[in-house]
Amino acid sequence: MRPSIRTAALAAVVALGASGCMFFPAAVRNAGFQPQPVPWWCDSDTGTALTPAECQSLSLQLDLALDVAHAHPRASDALDAGASASAYETGVGAAFVLRAPAASFSPAAPDTILYDGTDPGSQVVALEWNVAGASAPGGFTGGNDVWTETADDVWTVRAWIVRPFENQNEPFATTHPCLAAGGPVYDVGAACHTQTHPEPLDVLVTNDDGVGAAGIDAVVEALRVLPGVEVTVVAPATNQSGTGDTTTPGGVTAFPTTTASGYPAVAVNGYPADAVLHALNVLGENPDLVVSGINDGQNLGPVVDLSGTVGAARVAARSGIPALAASQGLGSPPDFPSGVAAVLDWLEDFRLGRAGPPYQEVANVNVPTCTAGSIRGTVDVPLATDLDPSPLSPSDCTSTVTAVADDVEAFVHGFVTRSDAGLH
Repeated sequence: MRPSIRTAALAAVVALGASGCMFFPAAVRNAGFQPQPVPWWCDSDTGTALTPAECQSLSLQLDLALDVAHAHPRASDALDAGASASAYETGVGAAFVLRAPAASFSPAAPDTILYDGTDPGSQVVALEWNVAGASAPGGFTGGNDVWTETADDVWTVRAWIVRPFENQNEPFATTHPCLAAGGPVYDVGAACHTQTHPEPLDVLVTNDDGVGAAGIDAVVEALRVLPGVEVTVVAPATNQSGTGDTTTPGGVTAFPTTTASGYPAVAVNGYPADAVLHALNVLGENPDLVVSGINDGQNLGPVVDLSGTVGAARVAARSGIPALAASQGLGSPPDFPSGVAAVLDWLEDFRLGRAGPPYQEVANVNVPTCTAGSIRGTVDVPLATDLDPSPLSPSDCTSTVTAVADDVEAFVHGFVTRSDAGLH
């Protein structure tokens, strides 16, 4: 993907989302995808492959639909919006109807959201459109959507595009096998999941401490053995801590190398942000997720804008790719095993659709290195906005404080923190 194409695509989608509340990850990711593999949402097993222009249009439509899905992350939100719910149905889930069938199709206006159940904590599994008319509507770009007449002159289509109930073979199938008779299946190793996710989860790993650092080595060694995960490493050749999202004008040079444990990698003569851009724009990588870290030292509150770890993740997110920035608290030695555990916990939530809409944020995870006591749990907290206490303060894992207002306060009292680091 060339930068100019990405920029043009972003300008186009920003024009569509003039309200400023939407971001369009699939469209930005897909901009100028050739000669890379066609993304799964454009390559149905039951239809025909789309042209680049058709694929870009479909990507925009799916982004609009996903924005609706993420506005209702739990069933209680749909009920609060006035939806009426029906019982769980095998292959379909529980339908929460927001409005009556429309007279025409709009990708941004699904009238029904499908959940994995009817209790308030149920999560979204798919979207549904019902359109009244004598014949099926034009629907999504490309003609691979399958419309079924479900009542007299009412046509229905479903889109399986919400993690983990994506159907990479048939995005517009009528049912999903992981919505089993006994309830939804959330085991990524189950046959229904592997059948609908034939491609591995492609994870690009980078950092700001340099490709030979211990933190990146620890996370790569953990990720590489996960079933259904493929790891690519592109990172700075040398330590580039504190460089934020700085980039090198005119691009960078790179060379093959390995991590400390010998995993193949590409070393970039530049900044962390350069490493991500080199992977996307020069090497042609199109990952499902970018993991930046594990950094040696916490990145909390006001410090995040200086962090190369966070800067690399932000560059990925601006390119429409979900991103995690992971940092291990200062200590000697740094407790990278605990950092790895926190990354794997977040990754599991991500794969199960429980980490939030990651393209609207950079997930920033910080893990204490405890000199006494042990990590006290994980909390979702906002970034601190001031320097008191200092973002570089050590963690007191023997603390008994439970009421914490932000990431610095939580970290100081021994908690793993998860925060939204934003795109800026």
